[in-house]
Amino acid sequence: MTAYADLLDLQTAVIERVKNVGIADVFPQLVKLAEASFNRRLRCREQMATASVVITGGSATLPTDFEEIIGVYDGAGTEYINQPVQSLQKVQSRGYYAISGTTIIAKNDETLTLQYYAKLPTLTTTMTTSNWLLQRHPGLYLYGVAFEAAKHMADAELAQAINQILELEYQAVDATDASSRYARARVRVAGVTP
Repeated sequence: MTAYADLLDLQTAVIERVKNVGIADVFPQLVKLAEASFNRRLRCREQMATASVVITGGSATLPTDFEEIIGVYDGAGTEYINQPVQSLQKVQSRGYYAISGTTIIAKNDETLTLQYYAKLPTLTTTMTTSNWLLQRHPGLYLYGVAFEAAKHMADAELAQAINQILELEYQAVDATDASSRYARARVRVAGVTP
């Protein structure tokens, strides 16, 4: 069982933390502000996604949940190289791409595979919505939304106190992610070794 089953449980916990029932009216906006911060700062394995995009006329629309690129590959598995849009206009060969707004640009019309970090699924869909971050790291949501609530209430002292705990929660998420990604990783030295 997790600390908070859904948005409703989280709302109750944040109201208790900041001791202000009045934030219930603006709670969805506070959650969205916290989630915007999470999307800027977090790059966890649970956010990794893959999508196919069809380049037509030199461009394609990125997935709606796109946050940051990990890699772009053609049908043979060859990785494309990221270039600024201006440089891509001068390159005449395939194997290069650029991101411009919500569009990926490439020279040849083809299907590309994108590996990317996806935005966090929002909790604000319904009061009973949950997501992987709330289930695995409820403290990050608690203190992230509480920090936004303290800012909304213009309580600088409370915001500063909560922010210190929030930073510890971010560190815990980063440590958990690093541990799960690299716990059994091996390093192999290339070449002759003594």
